[in-house]
Amino acid sequence: MKENKKLIIFDFDGVLVNTLQFSFFIHKELNKDLTWEKFQDFSNGNFHDGILKEVEKGDYIIPSNWGDYYDENVIKLTISDVLNNTIKILSEDNILTIVSSSRGVSISKFLVKEGLKDYFMDILGSDAHRSKVFKINLILNKYNINPDDTLFITDSLGDILEANETKIKSIGVTWGIHSKKTLEKGDPIAVIDDPRDLLLKIQNVLK
Repeated sequence: MKENKKLIIFDFDGVLVNTLQFSFFIHKELNKDLTWEKFQDFSNGNFHDGILKEVEKGDYIIPSNWGDYYDENVIKLTISDVLNNTIKILSEDNILTIVSSSRGVSISKFLVKEGLKDYFMDILGSDAHRSKVFKINLILNKYNINPDDTLFITDSLGDILEANETKIKSIGVTWGIHSKKTLEKGDPIAVIDDPRDLLLKIQNVLK
């Protein structure tokens, strides 16, 4: 591994691929009163913690077949040419990893289908740990990289807040779960509205 490489951590759902519609649908099937706004609120903090708080109230049902349903639907999707190219260019001079609330095994299968798995050094999902703080610190320690040389790309306020706990910078993207206004509450280094602008912004932040 080349010295002085930077570490770029990608969220998966809502950043690299849009799984939000089918994710909301299966939760809505079991929880008829669930609104899109409430579903968004689950990601104001750690997504799993947000769901579990509702379960503890006694009025929320988690889909028991969630893993199988996710696998069946995510494999039908594809990463856009713009993001595909962004990943390949960034991998030339940086360490790329994924930290997600979804299962790492599911993400890995998807990336194999897309021909992109080998561009990511690590994929840490909910099957590794629920906390993104834990997973980010795990990666930082593994590669012995300074938080100042690390960047997290995410679509949720909760992820930005967890990244803040690890002292790494974040870029928020608005083609996922949260709006620019919501993302800015976490004080990211930037918020991007167009995937075509992401590569240059990452390169400028980490240069």
